[in-house]
Amino acid sequence: MIAASLSLLCFPQSQMRLPALFTDHMVVQRGKPINVWGWDAPGQRVTVMLGGKSVTVSTDSQGKFSASLPKLSAGGPHTLQVKGSSTTTVKDVLVGEVWICSGQSNMEWTLASSLYRNETKQQADPDVRMFTVTKKVAQTPQEDVVGSWVASSANTVDRFSAVGLAFANKLHKELNVPIGMIHTSWGGTPAEAWTPRFIFSESDGLPANSVRKNMLSSYQSRLTANGLTYEAALAKFRPLATAFQIKALPQIFGDVDLSWTSADFDDSSWNEAPAMPVVFDGAFDGAYHFRKEVVLTQAQVDAATNLSLGAIDDFDRTFVNGTQIGQTDMTVPNHPSAIRAYKIPKGLLKAGRNVIAVLAYDTGGPGGLTSQSKAFRLGAVAVGDHWKYRKADRYVPIPESQTGPRPAMPEGRDNPSFPCTLYNGMVAPLVPYTIQGAIWYQGESNANRAAQYTTLLSEMIRGWRQVFEQGDFSFYTVQLANFMAPNANQFDSAWAELRNAQDIVGQEPRGGTATIIDIGEANDIHPRNKRDVGDRLARIALKKDYGKSIEWQGPRFQSISTKGDKITITFTHAGGLKTTDGQAPRCFAIAGADRQWRWATGVVKGNTVVLDRLQGETMVRYAWQDNPPVNLINSDGLPAMPFRTDTLPLITRNNR
Repeated sequence: MIAASLSLLCFPQSQMRLPALFTDHMVVQRGKPINVWGWDAPGQRVTVMLGGKSVTVSTDSQGKFSASLPKLSAGGPHTLQVKGSSTTTVKDVLVGEVWICSGQSNMEWTLASSLYRNETKQQADPDVRMFTVTKKVAQTPQEDVVGSWVASSANTVDRFSAVGLAFANKLHKELNVPIGMIHTSWGGTPAEAWTPRFIFSESDGLPANSVRKNMLSSYQSRLTANGLTYEAALAKFRPLATAFQIKALPQIFGDVDLSWTSADFDDSSWNEAPAMPVVFDGAFDGAYHFRKEVVLTQAQVDAATNLSLGAIDDFDRTFVNGTQIGQTDMTVPNHPSAIRAYKIPKGLLKAGRNVIAVLAYDTGGPGGLTSQSKAFRLGAVAVGDHWKYRKADRYVPIPESQTGPRPAMPEGRDNPSFPCTLYNGMVAPLVPYTIQGAIWYQGESNANRAAQYTTLLSEMIRGWRQVFEQGDFSFYTVQLANFMAPNANQFDSAWAELRNAQDIVGQEPRGGTATIIDIGEANDIHPRNKRDVGDRLARIALKKDYGKSIEWQGPRFQSISTKGDKITITFTHAGGLKTTDGQAPRCFAIAGADRQWRWATGVVKGNTVVLDRLQGETMVRYAWQDNPPVNLINSDGLPAMPFRTDTLPLITRNNR
């Protein structure tokens, strides 16, 4: 089954080739056999050499070779040399610890938009390195990715995953060995998109329990959907989306002042960006104006038929000399990451001075022109530097009562939320790179199906471990942060159920869960404090993978007992159990046979919290809300894990 899932069409190579992972500045895993693979002519003998070790293998009938070098100790730099029909040399190779970091937008979130940015940049160490996988949707497992290894420096870390970097920095500080992070994530995506196809088959020998059967039925129907149906649905969707966005986003798609797009407009008072990307954090959502002056020869004018701008988050309208040449809007699948490539009408450009203008519009989180300078080209002319820009109109959400309901984008196989697509494009090509483990920050996009998530996440992890064939490697998850408006009357929550699912999976062998129920932000799904997220993940790894004497989680529910008018909750990992503010512990709800939840008062006693019973209650929930105002921690400042002692039906149980 796995072989079938990972089969890749390989053609004979005229020259030896290595995957993108095997490039200068790479980090390989210490203390384990080092997997190296690539392509050459069929039957070609290939010798792989690194750190005084070498092995010779032959390519198969389709031109692929796989070698396993003996394990090495931490250190470097080394040179990796691979000799076949040609020779490839990879320089500045370090040996240390290698981890994958993956998930959705909170893992993708960069240091540039995070707290503690400046001090993190000042502490950048070149022994900490990151390989960022370029986003790719694929229907079948791919053989390679686009990306490169980058060493930490004050000039590079802004583009790193902030959580991945914080995790790596903590490990590097404690272990004093090189750390390599392979970052593969995509905002707004569900776990099923990161799951191997064979997991969604009932023939893989796993018990078909009812939850799993429901999950399989749901995803199998999506995987076998007729592609023509999607195209027809997309054609129906586009005019609805066009009409909706004029009402919902009038500051870009309505009747707006575009005089600033003219070549004659005076932008001398605007800011200037020496190079791309220009990404604004979530402090200002709305319209941004960009202008770029380009002086062309007649030959360049004649050759320039297309303008490429990379990705723009979220939407754009693009102009040349005051004339719109294209836009990317709600009708375009994956619009925040879609590559902008617009045709230029003949006669629009002229020899001499020309102006490109972009109206970019962001509705949440970081936004702007997000690609590197090399992605910006007017024909063959590079246009990725010295752009002028300014902030314009702030985004103001317009209520649905005025816009009508937002039409739903049809799900198609080029959608990053479609089952298996991101595994195929962004995980399968990493196999079988030798790793120590993976960290995972995802779940927001699965919250409304939380009852299913325990099975889904567990199965996804099983799939990854199976294809990497490196045993049950460590897999640590981040529990969803507190988010949304606090609600003192809330006793049921899809987000609480999702957190519980994450905790259950984290208790499986070689698992762990970092709780961040105390560092979220009510008004932003992307909390800016990524340093503590990475630190808490690293604590788990330092304890479980590296045997460090360190507290690796907050107080965890152990048992419940009732006596008279008291309920006693006993915790593990509760050394120095206390509250952050010296007040009574909050967020404990209790209920009895009537299933009516009410808030309980209590006190901390040793490693317990003793609650007052009001009407013979026997069930307890802690922090079972979207955004609970928690205050219970241990002496290491780690927050107590949300929990429930009841087995009442979940509110997401019927969601598919």
